[in-house]
Amino acid sequence: MWSSVLLLCLSVGFATAYNNGVGRLPAMGWNTWCTQASCHQPHATGLLHDICYEKMVKEAATAMLDNGMHKLGFNRINLDDCWAAETRDKNGNLQPDPKRFPKGIKELTDWLHSRGLLFGLYTSAGTETCASGGRQHPPPGSYGHYKADAETFASWGVDYVKIDWCGGELNNSTKQHTEFSNAMNETGRHMWLELCRGYPHPPPPYTREVAQSWRATGDHHDVWSSTAGIIEAFAGLSKRGGPYGWNYGDFLMTGGAGCDQPYPYHCPGQTDAEYMTEFSIWAITASPLIVATDIRNMTDVMKKVLLNDEIIAVNQDTAPVPGDRIGYWRCSEKDVCEQWVRELADGSYGVVLYNKSDMQSHSISIEFSSLGWGGATGVVRDLWAHKDLGKFPNAFSTPEPLKPHHSMFLRIAFE
Repeated sequence: MWSSVLLLCLSVGFATAYNNGVGRLPAMGWNTWCTQASCHQPHATGLLHDICYEKMVKEAATAMLDNGMHKLGFNRINLDDCWAAETRDKNGNLQPDPKRFPKGIKELTDWLHSRGLLFGLYTSAGTETCASGGRQHPPPGSYGHYKADAETFASWGVDYVKIDWCGGELNNSTKQHTEFSNAMNETGRHMWLELCRGYPHPPPPYTREVAQSWRATGDHHDVWSSTAGIIEAFAGLSKRGGPYGWNYGDFLMTGGAGCDQPYPYHCPGQTDAEYMTEFSIWAITASPLIVATDIRNMTDVMKKVLLNDEIIAVNQDTAPVPGDRIGYWRCSEKDVCEQWVRELADGSYGVVLYNKSDMQSHSISIEFSSLGWGGATGVVRDLWAHKDLGKFPNAFSTPEPLKPHHSMFLRIAFE
């Protein structure tokens, strides 16, 4: 069980991040990373890892506009470690792979902006990026070129930059991330900066002083053990995030990564219920929601998850404090019946009840006294079922035991 003292801390304490004009709410979008590649699943061949090209990107952008995602707030099209040439140009500037992006990055950015979408890309703080992605060598990183690369990105109209931690000359993440952030801001263009690694867990305070989001966890892969590890890493981080600076759980794997084939197929590594739990925890913790699977082929579970307007509303709520795990219900297994809570701007609460067990089903309850509403009646809505469940005095219990890895997402208001 957990105490109302902890809830009070969640309600009044939150991180203040620097405001460069972007990041008031968590980012929402799509990334190329696992669109065709199986992304380190046990059956992965790596044949299409970190490969992207203009046609794929424009098709994904068109899909986002047509499939309902854009209407719900998904508006970012981001390239991972797949876009750059193996060498800089004759002037020492980064350049796109001419075979993958023959019209250049500026043409792509203009094309996306004209359709109401934002554009992001990837670099590394070191001398090289992390993957060759079908090329003979990894592309150059930004080390020694922070100012020049930031100016290049700004000239292309880039809206979002992910900076990874690969290559040589990885000496001091605080210093190097700060230098790159300063270089971006000196361009005069408002760009979102995502930090990817280089620091211990939990993320140190400097991250929120230089970036709009930072990886709060390791890489997320399309297997349940990875998702469960990300969820555990999120616990206790709520006071480190807030407006203009967000803890990030890495990409959503909704519907399954690719199949190492150049077609919009999915080879799911998790069950539908596990994808729902994944989305639930990302949403309630106010993590950016960036999906890295193929949105050109929206399977039933992708539609159910990515187009859930009520859960997205909890993620995008203007309340300053992200959600967090606030304790455990008393189950027959120790520390598996988890309670995650976010107080929302209208005074209601987002609540995720999550069964972490690998073995047993469990009924999970939450007592309203723990939310500071002892003796009150809660009006409860199931956000996955889009259904009002009724009024409950003092507490709510799941109507049926939750199976292993399953969860229930509620919105509770009090009267």
